[in-house]
Amino acid sequence: MQKIVRIVFMLALVFSACSTARRAGKTDTGTTFDETAGNSLETVISNNLSNQDFFIRRADIRVRQENVTVNLNASIKFRMPDSLMISVRSGIGVEAGKGFLTGDTVIVNDRFNRKLMVGDPEEIRSKYGIDPGLIYVILGDMIISKDEYRSMMNCQKGEFRRQYSVEGRNVEYTVDCQKKKIRRVYLEGDIRTGNVTIFLSGIVKNGNITYPEKIVINDDLKELDLEIEIKRIESPWSGSIGSVGGKGYRVVKIR
Repeated sequence: MQKIVRIVFMLALVFSACSTARRAGKTDTGTTFDETAGNSLETVISNNLSNQDFFIRRADIRVRQENVTVNLNASIKFRMPDSLMISVRSGIGVEAGKGFLTGDTVIVNDRFNRKLMVGDPEEIRSKYGIDPGLIYVILGDMIISKDEYRSMMNCQKGEFRRQYSVEGRNVEYTVDCQKKKIRRVYLEGDIRTGNVTIFLSGIVKNGNITYPEKIVINDDLKELDLEIEIKRIESPWSGSIGSVGGKGYRVVKIR
């Protein structure tokens, strides 16, 4: 159970980056694209999942760390402009915890230990090396400077690959030129975080959204490997984001 709690905490830290990343890479609602720019990066940005509210009703997660594999499932609700609710359950359906996240707040409900852990995304960035400006690429969004939006993609053999400097970090994207969606991201790290590679596959278009069905995250330090399979998603979505709960729990600061 303690392993699951640590994983819930880790997932909450990862997704705490969402709101900042959205501000860095979101295409404003109602933007009119240049019809002649079919291969501009703007066509990829327009497929960012965070351009509208969404509800991932079920995502199956496999975590491998220190030769231990844990199977979990999660639901993720996103409400514009920056509110996110994550609920993680064990493989047998027991809720391990919840995370409520905004641009300036992280709250993690540790149900096993009856604790509410609170913190600030920027503090977490400095302590854990988790970059709020980049992590949202985990769901396939392209995060670049707005100055680059209308740059053209020089596609070769169906893909476009280029390195960018984002939030002071080198990021290499590989884009599927036909589906206008990222299929690989390489994040250059440091001695503390290592380099992270994200593989996105099974790209599907469902109504007005395009998303990867499978996400694999590896770091070259081999501290943690994640596999995420999105099983059911709704967007646009207009339900309630819910509450993190935890009445009467002990409140502690994330350290």
